[in-house]
Amino acid sequence: MSRLKGRLRKLEARLTDRSGLVPRTSEWFDYWTTRMAKLINGEAIDEKIPFEFLEAPIKTADAADDKARATQ
Repeated sequence: MSRLKGRLRKLEARLTDRSGLVPRTSEWFDYWTTRMAKLINGEAIDEKIPFEFLEAPIKTADAADDKARATQ
């Protein structure tokens, strides 16, 4: 049973990030958007912004570009 619990803990760690939220969900984006706004306003935050959050707008723009090219 303890082996199973250890495996579950490892799996949970992969499914969530430091915020305790599942990455790329709307709650996760809301959480990190709030943190990013604080950082931009000059407030200190005690967490590092995950690269996945910073990369998301780039991926969205790339996908929109690909879609626009496909319709031309």
